[in-house]
Amino acid sequence: MDFYRTLGYVALGSYMRRLGEVSLQASAQVYQMYGMEMEVKWFPVFLSVAQNEAETVSKIAEYIGQSHVGVSLMVKEMTKAGLFETQKGPTDKRETLVRLTEKGQEMNLRMNELLEDLLDTMNEVRNECETDVLRSLMEYEQVILKKPLPERIKARLKQRERNKVTIVPFDPTNERHRQGFKRINYEWIERYFKVEPLDMESLEHPDKFYIQKGGIVLLAEYQGQIVGTSALKPMTDDCMELSKMGVDNNAKGLGIGELLGQSIIDEAHRMGLKRLYLETNSRLLPALNLYQKLGFKTVKDFSSPYSRADVAMELWLG
Repeated sequence: MDFYRTLGYVALGSYMRRLGEVSLQASAQVYQMYGMEMEVKWFPVFLSVAQNEAETVSKIAEYIGQSHVGVSLMVKEMTKAGLFETQKGPTDKRETLVRLTEKGQEMNLRMNELLEDLLDTMNEVRNECETDVLRSLMEYEQVILKKPLPERIKARLKQRERNKVTIVPFDPTNERHRQGFKRINYEWIERYFKVEPLDMESLEHPDKFYIQKGGIVLLAEYQGQIVGTSALKPMTDDCMELSKMGVDNNAKGLGIGELLGQSIIDEAHRMGLKRLYLETNSRLLPALNLYQKLGFKTVKDFSSPYSRADVAMELWLG
């Protein structure tokens, strides 16, 4: 018990399994007290048929929230035990109608006595608890059905890994920086388009193409690797062009593009710029969505030195 108290909600799944095992053992003992030859797992199926809540295997499965295959198997077991009798549906032979046998009806009489005593017992237990356990469990179920635990944990894992990403300025003397900048951008350009002369000039000599002209190059690092790139090149005194936004395919899904984009915008504010401009291609939907998320708006009329550019966007900095 100390184990579960120490871990708290982290061990909730294991704790509920333990409680389930305790409850199953108790249920088996109770059935014996009332002279009922019934397996614990049969209870919801038996009760749904006995109370006329469901007449077919499909309706039973839907009513108790279990799989059709699982319910079908239990119906066969209970039929073999003499509690149920089955027949095919009169209009749909794929349906299996289920009803109690005489033996099943006799057991249902004992079941009603058990349920009456069980209700009184569980009310007694509930009164000894500080909270309404059943209501809390049902509420918990609805919460995790609406947004399952794996989905919630995946989001936190993504954020944990994203926190390991660092944005660093490009160092022309760092060979790892130079190779990472080239590799990532050549990869995405060659994947969708053709490398153009301006691409080669900027990728082979980013220090001359960007930094020496007053621009900047930012890189994303993750687990010791360069996984993302971005750059600003001056256009006018208060406007720069955002280009060479790229993310390593192996690092997709960590939000690196957004981190780089926001870092570039922060740098633009720091430099006192009034406007950022970029060119892209309508095929690059993830990139377009990212730019829109960052606040960029489409520019209607523009000319570009790149043959692949068919979309231009801008962001006015307040």
